[in-house]
Amino acid sequence: MPQRLIYFFLVSALSLPLSTSAAVTGPWSFTFRMENDLPVNTDRYYTNGATFAFAHCTEERDVLWPLLLRLPGLNRPGLLATGFDFGQIMVTPADLTQVTPDPQDRPYAGLLFIGASWQRFADNHYSALKLITGVVGPASLAEQTQKLVHRSIGVALPQGWAQQLQNEPIINLVYERRWRSPLWGQLEGLGGDAITVGGAMVGNVLTQAYAQLQVRAGWRTPQDFGTSLIRGIGSLPPARDNAPWGAHFFAGIGTFAIARNLTLDGNSFQTSPHVGHYPFVPIAETGLVIRSRRWQVIVTWNTWGREFPAQPRRAEFATIAYTVFR
Repeated sequence: MPQRLIYFFLVSALSLPLSTSAAVTGPWSFTFRMENDLPVNTDRYYTNGATFAFAHCTEERDVLWPLLLRLPGLNRPGLLATGFDFGQIMVTPADLTQVTPDPQDRPYAGLLFIGASWQRFADNHYSALKLITGVVGPASLAEQTQKLVHRSIGVALPQGWAQQLQNEPIINLVYERRWRSPLWGQLEGLGGDAITVGGAMVGNVLTQAYAQLQVRAGWRTPQDFGTSLIRGIGSLPPARDNAPWGAHFFAGIGTFAIARNLTLDGNSFQTSPHVGHYPFVPIAETGLVIRSRRWQVIVTWNTWGREFPAQPRRAEFATIAYTVFR
């Protein structure tokens, strides 16, 4: 059964072309992103996520499913980018030493996924649609990944993966809009802006709405639309200015309004560990971006409020993302 699900996942991944053109038609970016709670030495809850993402600018006539461009925001004038990302996420309970985890604690769960995105952006507005497919459960290979990492760094192995969520194909949609508002200074020197974010996710992994406000300040603050996490659009288009280099700080606050979270509420069609979820989860972030014409580095510290009733305290994790532009 796991082998069949892996096969299903790979077939789904390979059947997600975004354009009818065989070659890249415009500027492209490649991003590696890692989210991990190692800097806070916790190894619990959302413990690790990693993605590889590729995106490029294209023409409307080359989009495989042009009806998508009629959605609000995607139907506005602006540059068009399509792309995909491939990644893995794992969540665990707080105590990794128990063979039978505490039924009140977060269940073990892993996701292996691929996402396809369509993004439209101009001077002050950004819109995106993302389709995610893959698998949750043993076929995600999250158990093997975590144990491999623990062996390599000489840390005790987690003992409760036999009680993880069951295999289940996943499909999720993400729709997001952003608005950028200059606040002070100049783009060519010291300056800052604000980015307002609103979005929704629908599917068997996450069904939720979310909102965020991000404020940025620094030297040559880029003409882009801020940062994103794996739990969302993931990788955004590169800045439209051609500054030789720049650096800025950013901070953001927001909230998730959650109707369903697979990793907390359990499998959709079979019995599995579950603990329920809080309907509202506050989030905060702060970070630094350093960039040049050819590359960009983002380092972020993220804080999420309690996600389920028995969770004793908030969760924290760090993000690092490295992007190469052409």
